[in-house]
Amino acid sequence: MNITTIVTQMTILLLIMIVGFVGAKKNIFNDEVNVYASNILLKIGIPGLIISSVKNGSPFTGSELLNVLIIFSLFTIFTGIVSKISVEVLHIQKNKALWQFMILFTNAGFMGLPAIQAILGDQAMLYGALFLLPLNCLMYGYGESLFRKGGFSFKKFMNGPMIASIVALILCIFGIKLPYVLAQTCTYIGNVTTPLSMMVIGAGLVKMDVKELLDIKLWAFTIFKMIVLPLIYMLSLSIFQIDPLIENTIILIMCMPVASNSSVYALMYGEDATLASKAIFLTSVSCVVTIPIVFILHNLQIT
Repeated sequence: MNITTIVTQMTILLLIMIVGFVGAKKNIFNDEVNVYASNILLKIGIPGLIISSVKNGSPFTGSELLNVLIIFSLFTIFTGIVSKISVEVLHIQKNKALWQFMILFTNAGFMGLPAIQAILGDQAMLYGALFLLPLNCLMYGYGESLFRKGGFSFKKFMNGPMIASIVALILCIFGIKLPYVLAQTCTYIGNVTTPLSMMVIGAGLVKMDVKELLDIKLWAFTIFKMIVLPLIYMLSLSIFQIDPLIENTIILIMCMPVASNSSVYALMYGEDATLASKAIFLTSVSCVVTIPIVFILHNLQIT
C-alpha cells in the first residue's frame, strides 16, 4: 500500500480547501458565489468527470461487464440499506437527510479513483470507474431525493450527473472510444470539479468555530464512517467468492471520506452546510490513518 501517495493526495486537497477558506475570508467566496459554484459542479463539472472516466471505452467482454455491474449494483443497494438502518438505530432526527447521505456516500470520484490507481493499479481503477455507475445512480436519484420535499421527481432524477452516468454506461456496453476532441473536452471540464469542490468546501468552513471540531458527536461519526462501516462492508464481502481485486476496490472506495456533494446539497437545499464541511474536513484528514488500519485488518482476516 502506497501510504505516501495517499498522504500527498490528501495534503493537496486540504491545501485547496485552505485556498477556498482564505477566499471566503477575503469575500471572494460568499453564499451567492457558493450556490453558483455548486450548480456549476452538479450540472457541468461532475458530468464531465463521469464521462471522462470511461472515455476510452471498456476493456471487458459483455458477460464480464454484466457480472461486474451486478456485483457493484447489489453492493450499492446494500450500502443504501445499511445507511437507512444506521440513522434509525442511532436515533438521528436533526439533519437526518444529511447524516444519512454522509453515511451512505464517499468521495469516490474526487479522491477514490486516484487513490485506487496509486494503491491497486490501473485495472482496479477501471473497476472503480465502473463502480461509479450504480453509485451515481443511487447518489443522484435516491441521494438527492433525501433532501427534497415532495418525494421522487423524475425530472430532477434525470439531472446532468444522472444523464452522464447513463451515457458512460452506454460507452462501456458498446466499447465506444470517444474521439480525441470530445474525450479531451470532457477531461478538461471534469478537471474543474476537484479544485472547485474543495474550494467551496473550504469556503464553507469560514463560519465555523474551530472549537466545534472538538464535538464528540462528530468524532464518533468519523470513527463510525471511516472504520466501523468499512469493516462491516469487508465482512459482508468476505461471505462471497469474488475477485480479490474487485473486493479491494470496493473496500477502498468505502474507506474514502464523506462525499464533497454533502456540502453542495446541504447548501442548495438549506441543510447544515457547516456540519457537512466539518465532516468532510475530519474524514479527509483521518483517512490517512484509517485506510491503512482497515486494510491491515483486512489482511489479517485473509491470513
